[in-house]
Amino acid sequence: MEQADAYMILQTQNSSSLFTKMTFVALSGYDSEEATFPYWFLENVHTLDSLIVEMSSFKKIFQDRGEISEKTHAQIKKLILNELPELQQICEEGCQIDPVLEFLEYLDVDSCSSLINLMPSSVTLNHLTQLEIIKCNGLKYIFTTSTARSLDKLTVLKIKDCNSLEEVITGVENVDIAFNSLEVFKLKCLPNLVKFCSSKCFMKFPLMEEVIVRECPRMKIFSAGNTSTPLLQKVKIAKNDEEWLWQGNLNDTIYNMFQDKEGFDGLEHLFSL
Repeated sequence: MEQADAYMILQTQNSSSLFTKMTFVALSGYDSEEATFPYWFLENVHTLDSLIVEMSSFKKIFQDRGEISEKTHAQIKKLILNELPELQQICEEGCQIDPVLEFLEYLDVDSCSSLINLMPSSVTLNHLTQLEIIKCNGLKYIFTTSTARSLDKLTVLKIKDCNSLEEVITGVENVDIAFNSLEVFKLKCLPNLVKFCSSKCFMKFPLMEEVIVRECPRMKIFSAGNTSTPLLQKVKIAKNDEEWLWQGNLNDTIYNMFQDKEGFDGLEHLFSL
């Protein structure tokens, strides 16, 4: 639905009656510099559970604390943000988005190059099961430790082509973080990623069986703290299914990958002289 279509619907008498059974909305083409997200959808589409926002110039999705009022009944389970080059924040710190995103299960953010913050530290994502972040070159981290502790149901985490990303989890707290449901974890083409978590958190991944780490040349270790991965026995390091590596634990495996990369680069430089 483009901006002109949304405006026409808004001007329709008894427009709220048009949305009584709508579960999915795609917003596209809000490309003016002054474009703001049409919050009235959230107040009128009570049955909305899937939202796509793409090819628009929004700087924020959920903009102000007061914008999401007590009238809002939508509970979004699937949120896709695609090709939003001006988007800086999904919502501000302190934004009261819990009524809308409390039951969010699927989040896909692609080609949002100005995004500097995925979610405020105050936000919990207790129902999130799948997260995919691609080509978001403004992000330096994905979660704070407080948000990460709420990801009990996350089963799939994929991060790719984020050139500025330095860590996935940031924070100073030395706390336990349990990813009790995470099974698939992929990090690809992250040239500035140093580690998954920089604080000395003890992290548990009881169900994780598949880890892919590829083209992360600065990643020396997985985490500054200890990590428990009882089912994990290998890390995929190349496109083909032949190249896997395991050195007894995740930190040693990542360090070995880094050392091999350093050695290969040294040889490559030597033979190019």
